[in-house]
Amino acid sequence: MHLSPKLASKIISEVQEVVKEDIILVDINGTIISSTDESRIGSFHEGAMIVIKSKQKLYIDQVKARVLKGVKAGINMPIMFNKKVIGVIGITGEPKQVEPYADLIRRMTELIIQEAYYTERNEWEIRGIESYLYEWINASSVDKDFLERGFMLGIPVYDAHICTLMELEIQTLNDYDIHRIQKEIIELFYAIFGKEKHFIVRWGQERFLTLKKMDASYKQNYFYSQLNDFKKRFESRYKSALAIGVGKTVCKHMINKSFKEAQKALKVARKNKGIVFYEDLILEIILEDIPTEIQKDFFKRTIHTIEKDQILVETLQHYINNNQSIKRTAEEMNIHINTLHYRLNKIKELTGINPKTTEGIVIFYISLMLLNSLNN
Repeated sequence: MHLSPKLASKIISEVQEVVKEDIILVDINGTIISSTDESRIGSFHEGAMIVIKSKQKLYIDQVKARVLKGVKAGINMPIMFNKKVIGVIGITGEPKQVEPYADLIRRMTELIIQEAYYTERNEWEIRGIESYLYEWINASSVDKDFLERGFMLGIPVYDAHICTLMELEIQTLNDYDIHRIQKEIIELFYAIFGKEKHFIVRWGQERFLTLKKMDASYKQNYFYSQLNDFKKRFESRYKSALAIGVGKTVCKHMINKSFKEAQKALKVARKNKGIVFYEDLILEIILEDIPTEIQKDFFKRTIHTIEKDQILVETLQHYINNNQSIKRTAEEMNIHINTLHYRLNKIKELTGINPKTTEGIVIFYISLMLLNSLNN
């Protein structure tokens, strides 16, 4: 374990909440790498070198402080990790005054280092899993050795499953420690879904990829209720939206198709921060594959001329929602039938497309979907 300046700064920040005296952290070369007195950072500390060699606590009185290079009166203590000295922590002050809490500070420092070590090790394990999954998703075929490597990483490669992608709004979580949140999200996920039939891994900063084991007991409604419970708990705890996309194809040994389906479902879910199953998508599947430039061109040729007229756009939306029923649309909007006819004729006049024909209403239906998509 290496005592880096970044870790040393974190230790100083947490320890100084317990004591008011100046504190230093020294690396194994005798260089002060962090201190409450920033002017001392980078200087050599002879007392720390004595501690590193002896592995013993060193009391520094005023006499020693005048003799040893770069030191002040206080206590220097070795920081141990796996029975090795990885650094020295020093507390400035009269030794007898600071001694009562010197060992407490040392133990607190060693606990912070142990936590950092296990966090770093866990991070490397996650990166190994992420790397394997990335390779798996992009593979056109896999062999027995590849699957066995995944199994050794704890990935359920031999199960039939579907993919789910979850995306959180990371920009709204700036006040939180992202790594801590990611850990809590995984714990919350397993608390709701259990580990027997589910696997979850971080997929970049903002996403999580999950694999759900598929068997005869699978029911989409129940899975949706679990996802909805997870979503509500997450949003309640972090005050941040969560979008979820679920693939359709049940995959065994290969997950690329289900993963791509989950990606498309997530793209739709992102617009209203909801839960979307790929199998429930119809027209959205086609629209999501159309390049943005072509979508914009279609939009300009159809509904662009009335885009700013909220009354006409709302009228068109109500008309479509009511299956082109003049009577139900007028009643829902609380307007006279003649007023509705006037507005529909106005739409035809401004766009050149008749909303009362089958072709016209299909064009407007697609146009309104594109309008919502482009606005999002």
